Amino acid sequence: MKVPFYKMNGAGNDFIIIDNRENILAAYDLNHFVKMVCRRRKSIGADGLMLLERSEKADFKMRYFNSDGSEGEMCGNGARCIAKFAHLLGVSKEEMEFETLSGIHRAQIVNEDVKVNFPDLKTDEFRLHQHHDFGFGTIEYHYVTVGVPHTVIYREDVETLDSSTIREFGRKVRYCLDLFPRGTNVNLVKVIDKNRIVIRTYERGVEDETLACGTGSIASSVVSSIIFGLEVPVVVHAKGGTLKVGFEKIGGDVKDIYLQGDARVVAQGYILPDAMKE
Repeated sequence: MKVPFYKMNGAGNDFIIIDNRENILAAYDLNHFVKMVCRRRKSIGADGLMLLERSEKADFKMRYFNSDGSEGEMCGNGARCIAKFAHLLGVSKEEMEFETLSGIHRAQIVNEDVKVNFPDLKTDEFRLHQHHDFGFGTIEYHYVTVGVPHTVIYREDVETLDSSTIREFGRKVRYCLDLFPRGTNVNLVKVIDKNRIVIRTYERGVEDETLACGTGSIASSVVSSIIFGLEVPVVVHAKGGTLKVGFEKIGGDVKDIYLQGDARVVAQGYILPDAMKE
């Protein structure tokens, strides 16, 4: 069988997207399928894969899979891409709602950008100013869940770190299961000025550095606003591009959270049987 697909990316975070409203993948073991086609060099290659499916609660359902085949609760940049995909297919209008494992989200097409809203966060659920030795000496970290778990660590050398260092550091933190039983995404962050940060992210499920991470950008922006008083919206400079994060701090709540940035369709074609071979 050949499976029609689109390839999209948001700020360099790349995804395979499949219209599965007619359940065209019913014959496949989804976890194995995803793991095979997300391999770089030997197959299509992507940070993750998303299925657009029917929903009884919203305009459509987004199912997100990490490149290792595991199904994730949410992906910020993935959400922006699938929202544009749904609009291009005529599944939704310029303003839409979609269902995920982490709840219902709203999205809006804004010229070339896509803006996705996220549920409110409660600051009393954050774990700020924590300290632990992950194998590099004791460091300070901050833990926030934005649909998925994120750890934020501030480093002044973020821009000069090579990918192997990010990978080694990220794995040590991600697999510290005593602190993070579900694992965690790891964001290394540097504050540039009153409303800008630089971010490098090691993603759980990809098990490597990615060029951008939407939920990591939200977690890092909110934490930076609380700790350093950054102004909103926060401009996030990732390796793959620039994102904008907006929100309001009202009492102990963080409300009206949104992630905005580009979402690009770069290819369209068919996944062929050879893409599934070892």
